Amino acid sequence: MRTTLISLLVFVFTACAPPETKITRLTPSVSVAPGEIAFGEVVPGHRIEREIQVVSAGRATLEITGISLETDSDAITIAFDMPVDDDGVAVELLALSPSDTWPVTVHFEPTAFQDYSVNLLIESNDEDQPVLSVPITGLGVVGPQPDIALDVESVDFGTISTGETATAYVLVNNVGDGPLTIHGTEQAGSGAFAVLNNPMGQTVAAGGAATVLLTYTPDGGMTGHSGTLTFLSDDPDEPEVNVTMTGGDGGPDSDYPTAVITGETEVNPPQLVMLDGSGSRLGDGDGDDTLTYAWRLIDGPSHSNASLVSPSSPASYIDIDVAGSYTVELVVRNESGMSSAPAQHTIRARPVEALYIALTWDTHDSDVDLHVVPNGGLWFGADDLSYCNTELSWSSGGTGVHSGDEEDGFGPETVNITDLTDTAYHIGVHYFSDNGGMTTEATITIYMNGEITETRSTTMVHNYFWSAGHIRIEGDEALFVPSDSPASISTIRECEAE
Repeated sequence: MRTTLISLLVFVFTACAPPETKITRLTPSVSVAPGEIAFGEVVPGHRIEREIQVVSAGRATLEITGISLETDSDAITIAFDMPVDDDGVAVELLALSPSDTWPVTVHFEPTAFQDYSVNLLIESNDEDQPVLSVPITGLGVVGPQPDIALDVESVDFGTISTGETATAYVLVNNVGDGPLTIHGTEQAGSGAFAVLNNPMGQTVAAGGAATVLLTYTPDGGMTGHSGTLTFLSDDPDEPEVNVTMTGGDGGPDSDYPTAVITGETEVNPPQLVMLDGSGSRLGDGDGDDTLTYAWRLIDGPSHSNASLVSPSSPASYIDIDVAGSYTVELVVRNESGMSSAPAQHTIRARPVEALYIALTWDTHDSDVDLHVVPNGGLWFGADDLSYCNTELSWSSGGTGVHSGDEEDGFGPETVNITDLTDTAYHIGVHYFSDNGGMTTEATITIYMNGEITETRSTTMVHNYFWSAGHIRIEGDEALFVPSDSPASISTIRECEAE
């Protein structure tokens, strides 16, 4: 009888026990993009740089306790500083919340004709890899070198009336035996001078020349103006060369206003980035104590629809929408009417995810949608990463995030995929709704490990679906395979019911 009672009690307690709950442990994880840096062949005396983004890829706070080179190198160096606390003292660890990133700049300047190899070590609280090793390689080689030479040291525009414009030009010659890359220009002095065709990023062949057009438009009722234009290039001996510019009598010995821009230079798109011009300086004036601001976006990716917010305020925001390089210009003017030379600031939007896809289109009144499915998935189905499902972890491997539905035109819609597996990710574009946009050109841009690998475009009309192609992943390699099928009418318009 006792045995029966005990058995009954055990049964009762067992039956009343709460159901088991599976607890998922949140752990930190460290990742980098790209996973290695290969500088390739570089002539001794040249200095180039690359940037690595340290990524908190786990679901708990990542604590970085050290970033260093495994061995000292006379050619490979890094630029990295721990953040400081409120007292200006460097902290002992860098805490990154999930999905946060931190940039590390790596410089390569070979001093001899040899191979260079070193590992970058990242120490953290990642239990699986407490020390992540990132290989860095480069090769010093004998090779041709560029040599920059301007055809003039100064340009005198002469005297013209206020409001009129005079034009002149400067020849940027390459008298070396290797290609010359012009990284950009900088101006100082009066804002009455302008560069019409900025040669930033232009490559000049050996023996060739680039023509740079300059203008002079007197402002402020002054008798003359003066300024300086500096060309920045990869010439190993003269990375900076100047030409002076004068107009009228050169003007008084004035302290012109100076435009100054501070802000981020590397971001993970999409992101709203603040650029601060409040550090700009007044220069000479008759008791003036204010500046007016004029911001302008002068360069960006061809498929971007970025714009500046508050372009006449001391600080302006730019909505970085897709990956690529953006250059913003600022000119300030004081109450005396003197304007600054334009200051420029370049932001590189570089995705840190392994696979990044962006869709844009060229009409405002149209709703175009980006779809991505792995092998075996169906468009508009449960595995379709799109406005239907903005976050997915596929059973076949890989985790994807969709930026959400952009319904009023231009885009972008973007997809970020991490934890890539050996499969194929198919890319589709659907012209869902035409609100007056009529025919539109849709463009997809694909980035692998932060680097652009493919851009494709097609013309679409309402309710057409374009199977653009697929990205095949095989280990550490990825290959884009374009589709040979044109866009065609879609028989499906709605997402699969949940």
